[in-house]
Amino acid sequence: MKTSLVLSLLSCFTALIQAQAMPACAAECLGTSLASSLCDPTDAACICADVQLMTTVSGCTLTSCTIKESLSARNATATLCSEPVRDNTAVTPIVTAVSGGLAIICVILRIADRYPHWGRLQWADLCVVLALVFAIPMGVLEFIMSSDGFGKDIWTIPFDKVTRIVQFTWLTEIFYMAVIGFTKGAILLLYLRVFPTPQFRRVIIVTLVITAAYIMAFTLTVVFHCTPISFGWNGWSGEFEGHCVNFNAFAWAHAIINIIFDIFIIALPIPELLKLHIGRRRLIHLILMFSVGFFITIVSIVRLQSLVQFASTTNATYDNVPTAYWSVLEAFVSIICCCLPAIRALLRRVFPNCFGSTDAHSDERTYRVSKSPMPSSIDSKKIMVGHQVTVAPAPSSGGDSDDIELVPHDGAGNAQNQRDRSGW
Repeated sequence: MKTSLVLSLLSCFTALIQAQAMPACAAECLGTSLASSLCDPTDAACICADVQLMTTVSGCTLTSCTIKESLSARNATATLCSEPVRDNTAVTPIVTAVSGGLAIICVILRIADRYPHWGRLQWADLCVVLALVFAIPMGVLEFIMSSDGFGKDIWTIPFDKVTRIVQFTWLTEIFYMAVIGFTKGAILLLYLRVFPTPQFRRVIIVTLVITAAYIMAFTLTVVFHCTPISFGWNGWSGEFEGHCVNFNAFAWAHAIINIIFDIFIIALPIPELLKLHIGRRRLIHLILMFSVGFFITIVSIVRLQSLVQFASTTNATYDNVPTAYWSVLEAFVSIICCCLPAIRALLRRVFPNCFGSTDAHSDERTYRVSKSPMPSSIDSKKIMVGHQVTVAPAPSSGGDSDDIELVPHDGAGNAQNQRDRSGW
């Protein structure tokens, strides 16, 4: 009797089901659920508005159908119920185009600042260029993913494109790791050239080694987090055998460790800067100059919030869009921050009146002996001392024009100019 009732309900709903190409397993779940519903089988509006009915059908579909059949059923239901189509495909390309374009311009300006002294390119310059080399394909992949449907609900995207989106997401994660590693290396190499203190240099070298090791470890984990590797982008369909590590836990661990490293790297030079006997205004300027990476940390923290659903969502092509564009933004902003001091130096050379420095100055002391008559009570000559200070714009020094001048004092209080030749 029950079977005949289900068949009767299905026959009434046949036109709607066929029109939306609902899989047979899902249609059977719907027919069974309709038997206990107050809705008429031909009343689509009533069926769509019945939350309990739709929840029951969804649960039945997940247990009775394959993943692909469940997605097809979900798409048919969404179409049948005229659900609004969600589309965030334009968000990630816009973020990528703007931040990536600025990063490319900044790297070009950084390298242009070395002209004509190309032989003075430093290891930090190489790190920044390599970071951009890995960031560009990362951005290109984001454009391809968006054209495939990244930013839409997964049930609205063809299955082959879902597979490609997941595969390209895996590739962007590898490129992201490389970019973050090279930008951290560029900043640490700057410290290595600016601060001559042996003890501080040892700390920087150790930090460089640890950073390289942790970036390499996490990159290898991204590459081999599934066995076989291809299961990382084929496993979503449930049609392939394999296993993966808990990638959600891994993503959180990496994000937290990355933020800790950022804060540590930003704080590293502050004790050395505080040792300089310079004016408070210039000290603040130097601290801010060395703390530009703090903005990277802010972006990393915001990105951390987007990882709540990462790797555990059942609608990855839509829910993971924030993770994608925050990762892209963090990568390109890291490159931009590495180039800011060099850009400032270039502007100082091109527009000395606007970006001139008052740090380079000549200190001329004149001593003259007064030959005017002295009171008889004074036996010695009166010595008059005049102090003249000439302030001039900082001279251009070609390829090293982005020098950051640190002015420590010796024990006698005499200024000693120390100039960074890092090429950061």
